[in-house]
Amino acid sequence: METLKKTLVLFLFLGTIFSFAQSDSIVLETDKSIIAVNEKMLSLQVKIQNNTNSTQNLELSYATDEGIRILSSNSTLKLSPNERVFLPFKAFVGKNQPAGISLVNFFLKNIDHKIIAATKTQLVIEPKRQLRIIANQPQVLMEKIGDSLKISTQVYNGGNQTEQVEIFATFPQNYRGENNLKKTIELKPFTNQEVVFSQIINKELLKLEIFTVNIAGTDSNKEYFGNTMVMVQNALGSRKYVDPINGYQNLNPNSSNHISWSATNPFSELSGSQNIDLHSEINIGNTKTSVNMNGIYWPRSGTDLQFQNTWLKIEHRLLGLQLGNLNVSDLDINVNGRGAEFSYTGISENKFNINAGIIEKTYNLFDPFHLNYSLRGYSTFATAAIAFNEKITTNHQFVYDTDSSQRSFIIKNGYTYNNRKNTFYNFDFGYGYTLSEIDHQSTVPSAALGFNYRKNWKQYILSSNNYYSTGYYPGIKKGNTVFEERISRSFEKFSLYVGYNLNIYNPKSIDPLYQYNSYSRRNKMEMGSSFSLAKGLTANISSQWMNEHSDFFTSNLLQSQPVDFRSVFLYSTFNYNTPNNKDKFNLTQSQGVSYYLNLTKPQYVYQVQGNWYHGNLVFSTSYQRGNFMLYEGNSNGSVVNDTEKISAMANYRLALFNQKMNINVSAIGNYDNRYGKNISFNTNFDYRAFRKTKIFANFNYNKYINNDFNNKNTYFQIGINQDLPTFGEETTKFKSSNLKVFTFYDLNNNNVFDPLVDSPASNIKVKINNTIFISDEKGNISYRKIPYNDYLIKSLENLWYTDEQKIKVDQKEVFITMSLEKTSIIKGRVEYMKTNKNHYEVPQILAGIPIIFKNKLNKTFKFYTNATGEYTAYLPLGNYEIFINNSILPQYVYIDDNLQRTTAEEGVAKVLNPFILKIKEKKVQVKKFGISE
Repeated sequence: METLKKTLVLFLFLGTIFSFAQSDSIVLETDKSIIAVNEKMLSLQVKIQNNTNSTQNLELSYATDEGIRILSSNSTLKLSPNERVFLPFKAFVGKNQPAGISLVNFFLKNIDHKIIAATKTQLVIEPKRQLRIIANQPQVLMEKIGDSLKISTQVYNGGNQTEQVEIFATFPQNYRGENNLKKTIELKPFTNQEVVFSQIINKELLKLEIFTVNIAGTDSNKEYFGNTMVMVQNALGSRKYVDPINGYQNLNPNSSNHISWSATNPFSELSGSQNIDLHSEINIGNTKTSVNMNGIYWPRSGTDLQFQNTWLKIEHRLLGLQLGNLNVSDLDINVNGRGAEFSYTGISENKFNINAGIIEKTYNLFDPFHLNYSLRGYSTFATAAIAFNEKITTNHQFVYDTDSSQRSFIIKNGYTYNNRKNTFYNFDFGYGYTLSEIDHQSTVPSAALGFNYRKNWKQYILSSNNYYSTGYYPGIKKGNTVFEERISRSFEKFSLYVGYNLNIYNPKSIDPLYQYNSYSRRNKMEMGSSFSLAKGLTANISSQWMNEHSDFFTSNLLQSQPVDFRSVFLYSTFNYNTPNNKDKFNLTQSQGVSYYLNLTKPQYVYQVQGNWYHGNLVFSTSYQRGNFMLYEGNSNGSVVNDTEKISAMANYRLALFNQKMNINVSAIGNYDNRYGKNISFNTNFDYRAFRKTKIFANFNYNKYINNDFNNKNTYFQIGINQDLPTFGEETTKFKSSNLKVFTFYDLNNNNVFDPLVDSPASNIKVKINNTIFISDEKGNISYRKIPYNDYLIKSLENLWYTDEQKIKVDQKEVFITMSLEKTSIIKGRVEYMKTNKNHYEVPQILAGIPIIFKNKLNKTFKFYTNATGEYTAYLPLGNYEIFINNSILPQYVYIDDNLQRTTAEEGVAKVLNPFILKIKEKKVQVKKFGISE
């Protein structure tokens, strides 16, 4: 900016002079203005014309900013009368030239060195943004409560304009999970600046084993330009093993162990109720016991206390047993009620998992027990999953189910292949059998078959989902036919897809008193594209053809009537994010033609929906005219096509008092021309009064109005939640061990702890595999619940030396000692001798040359040289021989004196003589020529 100001002042000053110095007899012209870009070459052309009657001896010179180079020397030329010349110039705009206007001034002088003409070219340097951010320390350690956790980053401005940069850092924090800090800096072009964020380490933060701090930046336009992440690791000397794959943690504001009480509509005679909810986990050794309880009581209605979602679960290593309420939803038949479930979970590479259980179909845990299965029904089940390797898995299940109308069972087997890259497919086959409880004679076999496939290759993605089950199949997908195919293609700036769906639903029942009347069929074909229109603005356009068929009950015929619904639609969605990401807009528009075959005329239908997200505020509204689905036309026994709907929703969340208090408010309004109006208002409130105590309240008001009915109700709830302590450490499903390391200063260098001479080593950094520890005041390190495996243990201290230790952990307790010997610093260098033309040409690379130190016990230590040939060795005290491994030296390179001796002494830093690398001379053969007599 300062350079630009000086240039403009010079331009105004010289312009005033040149306006008088310009001669009509000598003409000097050039380009008036050129658009320029940093690190690009420009072409200029200067025209000089002699309009006098005499020959002119002239000199052309120029002046411009320091960041612009003119690739031509000053020109001296001789022009005859009425002669004109054109001189080309090249100008290179350097990467450090700021954005804005720069001038290239040309001067024409006569033989007396006086300026007789002048002109200028205006270079308009286009703005360029080039911001980046890096972490100065990608890994930071936490040591104790009260310390300041400092996260240091460096922000670089490689662009040509000053930037107002905002840097955001996200730390984990109590109550709501994260704490966001912001700093604003001004960065001039081609400069960098350190930005440091600090956070006081408290008790909660120190509980985390490992987490990440994300640092992101926005430029002057509030646009995101990049981010970096710093891993923060707990370095306490006593910690429990955390799986590195799932090791990144955030502070969870709600403990899994809790007890809460709430009252709903407490002053209502009919609906007033009280609820208690409890969850607690106890870990003893390798056994984990979990208790969950949920009870509800209506004090004024005389209803017994109801217990749902109440159970006891015991897990010991790979085995588990749950008693009480069960809800098993991953079966072909949904199984829920009260009963028992057994589980086994394998952990080896070839995993084998099994679950089996039995339930009675009642939701209240303490209902009277009945052996007669026809009253409530029973279910028993067993599942197994076998992982043969990372790609292939088989699944198996058996379900036996009874109720008042039928008994049935399902046997199902499946095969899955997933290479975790570009290919996935699975197929399964189920066989079902159903027996009627009405006559105990009607039986129906059934089957189900499924196949799913997904394939990615280059820019194409193919997905295929297929399923078929017969009408009497007792599973939840009975009578279903699914055929869904889709293929998509990605291009550089947009994508295309084509899809076809066929869905048929035709379930049947073995009970003659209850026959399904739910046949439906839908054919749908669609094609669409996704692309970007501008920065922050994306669009999705698709077209769809659909044919639906189902049965309607019509009042004029008093029976079911087959109805066909035909439609063609065009869908478009636009999404826009503001540069600062504070506002997001979404607009969806649908239009087309739909009608009921032989019942209604084709009608133009349309629908529009808009959403606005602004911080904690969400607002949404929609309007629909006409029918988009078949079911929308079923109204009081007649088929109509006049649907009209309007809806609006607003939601706002407010956090106060460092996020201890949270308030959520929402309002919804709906209008349907056939079903009436609905208005609802809802608010939720919670306040964390103490670290583990939270008070909460909910309020809901709902009103429904139509021509025949008017209803409103109010619902409110108050309660308190108390976090409970965790008893014992989380158990592991794998074989685990407790590794203990004792570190001590070995002052007599005998590798044995002598209490009279040696002392425990406190605050020593030790690395076990990739986890860093700091020893406590007694020199101890404890690593609990680590899986059986091989571990590498080494010290991270330079002033004290200890050998790396490789150990195999394969028992419950492992104890090792780490002796730290005093070290001394020894420095040196490696040099190449001077060479001449008689020596071989060898690249004289000094980096990475290994320097070997060997003590009197023949133990070797290896250190490497840097780019300038220097090395620094930290060695235990003692006598050493030092040499270079000849085998790594390049061809034609050798050492005459490759052995030095020295003694590493306490408190003495020594510098050795340099090792001189010599290069062999070329062998020159001299031949003599002469005349023989």
